[in-house]
Amino acid sequence: MGVTLIGQRNTCSAGRLIPAGLLLCILACGLGGCSRADRASDMVDQIARMEGKGEGEVSAQRIEELEREIRRFQKEVDRTVDAAGQLGVYYKMLAVEYMRGGMYGTAYQALEQAIAIHPENPILFYYAAVCAARMSKAQVIQEDRRDWLERSEALYRRALLLDPGYADALYGLSVLYVFELERPEEAEGLLETLLTVESKDIEGRFLLARVCYSLGKLEEAIELYRQIESLSHVREVRQEAEDSRERVEEELYGAQ
Repeated sequence: MGVTLIGQRNTCSAGRLIPAGLLLCILACGLGGCSRADRASDMVDQIARMEGKGEGEVSAQRIEELEREIRRFQKEVDRTVDAAGQLGVYYKMLAVEYMRGGMYGTAYQALEQAIAIHPENPILFYYAAVCAARMSKAQVIQEDRRDWLERSEALYRRALLLDPGYADALYGLSVLYVFELERPEEAEGLLETLLTVESKDIEGRFLLARVCYSLGKLEEAIELYRQIESLSHVREVRQEAEDSRERVEEELYGAQ
């Protein structure tokens, strides 16, 4: 936003004092890597050379004027950066509210705006992946459904690239592979990683047990169900794990 404004206002003619637009352009090029006082001094020297004056020929009044302008534009830059960051937060908050209301398409659009401002925030990509997966269910044309699912997969992958230990993204992508994309073998490694991050995760164990069963790894599935029985304090959960374990044991070993 700020750079566009600079480009629009950067007009000057030879022999005239450097206008505010050009001063701001110089500011933008020199804001990193040194102290504010050093930057101000360097900018004064640059402007002096551009005005055709040698070192020491810039008046004290001109130096004071330039330093005042530098401080003013620095504040404007800071305000612009702060406002952009806050806008990204608002887009995220707006998306969450849309998601709570089941408006996943509108939430996805808000998240696109937030990602444009914060492109390295894994949480935004995770939320966008959830919205894309939900949007796939609303499609009546198979090609459109596939497009949303592929988009969801890519967004989950981006979230995990930014944060490889992001438990929610590991689980969400695993669900996508198991129930939507029918590629359970790709979920196995993700769920194993999840259980190293969240060692007592019950839902992750249930899903991994299901994956192991579908891949013919019945003994591993039985062990996972046993772990759930010992980890969970919820009677219904323990009962579900026990029932599942007994069914797999019967299939593997036959009726006892």
